[in-house]
Amino acid sequence: MTIITVDITSDPVCPWCYMGKIRLDRAIALYQKVYPGGRHDTFRIAWHPFYLEPDAPADTPGVLWAERHAQKLARHGNGEAETDAKSRHLRGQLAAKGRQHGIEFSFGGKIGSTRDAHRLISLAGRKEKEEKRDDEKNGGRDDDDVAEAGLQDQVVMQLFRDFFEGEADITSRAMLADLAEKTGLGRRGEILDWLESGEGGAEVDEEARWAREEGQMKGVPRFVVQGKHVIDGADDEQAFLEAFIKVKEEGETTGEERDPTSLVMGDGPGAAASCAPGAGAVCS
Repeated sequence: MTIITVDITSDPVCPWCYMGKIRLDRAIALYQKVYPGGRHDTFRIAWHPFYLEPDAPADTPGVLWAERHAQKLARHGNGEAETDAKSRHLRGQLAAKGRQHGIEFSFGGKIGSTRDAHRLISLAGRKEKEEKRDDEKNGGRDDDDVAEAGLQDQVVMQLFRDFFEGEADITSRAMLADLAEKTGLGRRGEILDWLESGEGGAEVDEEARWAREEGQMKGVPRFVVQGKHVIDGADDEQAFLEAFIKVKEEGETTGEERDPTSLVMGDGPGAAASCAPGAGAVCS
């Protein structure tokens, strides 16, 4: 059995991150179905923060996605009529892309600082690691569990669904606490108290800062397979599949412990659609 690690750097208000994760899931399912012995391999996915709007003020209510969308377009000197036309065109393009991935973008969510959302994702990652350690002490897991999504992955995907399809407010701690309870991360009241405490914020800020400044990341998503095969953007399943096969054929039994945002040499084409700070309506 091979343990294949996938580190994902993203922001929960990035639609290409949502679509990229669905493509990754499809690639994993295909690999485990067709590659000899692939069904016995384990995929471990970890999520890392990136702020598409690093200057968005925390503790400030979100604004409607469509309103934020129009504000960004207007910065380029577009008049009201032109802004409205471009906005509708871009939404149409994104909606069509979403449907190809089984996503029904609603464009009714509220956007703002994603700091609390990243804190929740980080908390889920810590809890998942604790559960894995406990599981290993008790003799490990059965082969039937190799494709099961981890707790952190469940939290992120629920965030994507609630924001992009459920018209949620990404800045709402009440919404985040509801989501935490729904995904099994913790009781609503306890999570809400934890969010109000600000715990974990400094760590998330530092990792996001490192990604932008020292990791020199210009956009998301970024996927790093086994610590060295880099795929930037919402690439197709084939790029992921090729990376998995390289890992298997090169005998890389575990991923290296390194910062996933570092500029390692990767094998992905790096030309697929992605979100970058200030990129406009199709991102945030």
